[in-house]
Amino acid sequence: MRGVQLSTKHCSRFSLSLLMAFGITLAGFLSVRPVNATGVHPLERAAADSIREKVAKYWNLIPGLPGVKNAHVRIRIRLDRGGRILGEPEVATKGGPKETQTAVAASAVRAVLRAAPFKDLPQTQFDNETRSVEVILNFEPGDMAL
Repeated sequence: MRGVQLSTKHCSRFSLSLLMAFGITLAGFLSVRPVNATGVHPLERAAADSIREKVAKYWNLIPGLPGVKNAHVRIRIRLDRGGRILGEPEVATKGGPKETQTAVAASAVRAVLRAAPFKDLPQTQFDNETRSVEVILNFEPGDMAL
């Protein structure tokens, strides 16, 4: 995601954006932009860094995928207060060949599932009724040095 509030180049091969829901983008830099119905809210950098580092550790792509630079995968998950994933991740893909979208999506889902649970989430970001927070992760392998 472009034009977001916080940015760090800790891991040069992917980025995350947290929307608040949180929202996360995996590509060349870490961007954090928590947003809910009332607008933009601050998000603790430590929580964003923790999620980015955990997911990055598990995200692996098959080398040489055709059209991978055009592939984008969005994964929507809901986390409980303990950082555990509630329900099944929702996946949307676009760009690049269908086979590449499928491969990138599968690797992204594996990374998210392996990285969970996510700890030290800012409790103020959770919906009081559902006691959960929505997290959107955007994987953009086009910015990776493949």
